[in-house]
Amino acid sequence: MPEPKYTATFILAIVGSILTILNGLLIAINNTPVIFSSFPVASLEEVMKAEVFWGRIAFGVPGLVEDSRALFWLIFAAAMLVSALLLYKKPRNYHTYSLLITIFSLLCIPIGGGFYIGTILGFVGGVSGMEDRKPFKETFLGRMISGVTLDKKLYTVIAENPTTLRTAALVIIFVGILRGIGNGLYAYNANLVKIGGPTASRILLDGQVMWHSTPVLTALSLVGITVLEWLILSLVIYWIGVKLMGFAFDYDKVARVLAFAYIPVGLQVFAPLMFSNEPALSFTWPFGLYIVSRLWVFVVLVVAIAQMFDFTRWKAFGLVILGGMIYWIIDNMVLIPTLQVPGIVVVLTTESPLFILLSVTAATVIATLFGVFTKK
Repeated sequence: MPEPKYTATFILAIVGSILTILNGLLIAINNTPVIFSSFPVASLEEVMKAEVFWGRIAFGVPGLVEDSRALFWLIFAAAMLVSALLLYKKPRNYHTYSLLITIFSLLCIPIGGGFYIGTILGFVGGVSGMEDRKPFKETFLGRMISGVTLDKKLYTVIAENPTTLRTAALVIIFVGILRGIGNGLYAYNANLVKIGGPTASRILLDGQVMWHSTPVLTALSLVGITVLEWLILSLVIYWIGVKLMGFAFDYDKVARVLAFAYIPVGLQVFAPLMFSNEPALSFTWPFGLYIVSRLWVFVVLVVAIAQMFDFTRWKAFGLVILGGMIYWIIDNMVLIPTLQVPGIVVVLTTESPLFILLSVTAATVIATLFGVFTKK
């Protein structure tokens, strides 16, 4: 068995490569991407006129896997497996084999990436393996996984170690890239589906995902938006915790911890995996993914803030309710409309002042009941 530091890389790469090979063999046998849908349809018109939900998820890139071309991409899946086995045999060359595992995992995307799970496992294992002499939980992606799984020890380490600010910034940038890719690709392809025609048919029935400069620009812009949102939320929580509640913390400490709470927003990268008919195309699916990611952020915030300020989760719950409401109003009434943020967004307008006032009142009452305005 390889050294403990490389065990996670080895296991993740092995499982990822096996899944990818299975996915690739299914594509090679059927000579087409693997597509799962709610029920069989024969035409675009049948999809759009269906009175019930129809959705599909595709594994494989049309045009790159037909006519035995899947066998070419299977070479990379096999190479990922071989690299993992070589890591097992020769752990001294971990940098080289981890890099190869990372590259091969990404090159397996055209054959579905092991139902995408294989690519994710291989990528996580490969990237973590490239970091020098660290247990998996101390690697960049290991810390991200610990963050979303509510590991209290992580937030203690982040809060007490000022050098983790760079890691926090990289987390935000990485999450912004994932969010941007998902938002950009989904919004662009959803608009093409609404226009209809042969392109819409290729997206819905053949599993095609169209690329254009627009999704790329969206991805780049959402990195900047995510950074701004992180700084604003950190400032709001810092102001409440330090100025109102009397805690003695530096702003950068709050920012370091809150960066890891943003990780679930990266779930939006999965938006382009499924396309459907209306209303799921424009609302149910993208909005559902938005809600799930934001609720996950909320839960992580409660755990992280309770650990950082060293008080009960109920008190942290009240702080997150109040701070989150202030942040949400700033984000959705000022930042998003002003910068015209693309993708999956929920925008409040000045036409709903009563709703805003009632929300702030409710958040203040909840925060008061849970002791947020009680001095340390």
